Amino acid sequence: MKLKCLLAAAMLFGATSATFAQSEDSEGKNYVAVPHYSSDEKYGFGGKKNDIKIDFNCGWFVSEVVDRDGDSNRGMFGCGFSLMYEHVFKNGCGFGLNGIFEQGEGSDITTGVIAPSFVYYVSKNTWTYGCSIGIGYGRFNLDSYRYGYDDANGLGTFVQGNIEKRITKNFGIGAGIRLVNITASKPDNNSYYDSHSYGTSSLRFTIGPRFYF
Repeated sequence: MKLKCLLAAAMLFGATSATFAQSEDSEGKNYVAVPHYSSDEKYGFGGKKNDIKIDFNCGWFVSEVVDRDGDSNRGMFGCGFSLMYEHVFKNGCGFGLNGIFEQGEGSDITTGVIAPSFVYYVSKNTWTYGCSIGIGYGRFNLDSYRYGYDDANGLGTFVQGNIEKRITKNFGIGAGIRLVNITASKPDNNSYYDSHSYGTSSLRFTIGPRFYF
């Protein structure tokens, strides 16, 4: 009986020693580490969570603008600029603060929107793709003999899609397309708008630098 116990103990000791020997041998070997990429790299702006956009925009007012003769005009060309700050979280969702300014036919019509927004961005390699939806304060001004003179405040909304190329970790360039809508109270002295909405809608293409941090 004692002999069996001694044999069992010897076998257990031998197995334990072999296990430790394998463990030490494994630790002594050099292994190539498997690359690990943070999940932050696929969201936001290539791992950065903040972005400042300075954009030049050009395009058309797709809403009709009625002149003094009562004629409807669409497709008025215009330019402008915008300034936007955006922040995203790890899931790619986030928020923005936006200022948008637009003009048409020189300065016959000017519009502006100041609004917070919901944003979503995702990155792949050096490219970033995203969209934003904003709602806030809108204002437009008519200032010409042809279109009359009016200054109105109302609800400003916009929808925008973006694509951005990151040149460095902190700098890039982007372009997009944006639809801006401003709705205001109807004027009392214009019977045309009794059955039509009063405001502006514009379709603009945007391009400008991006600053990531």
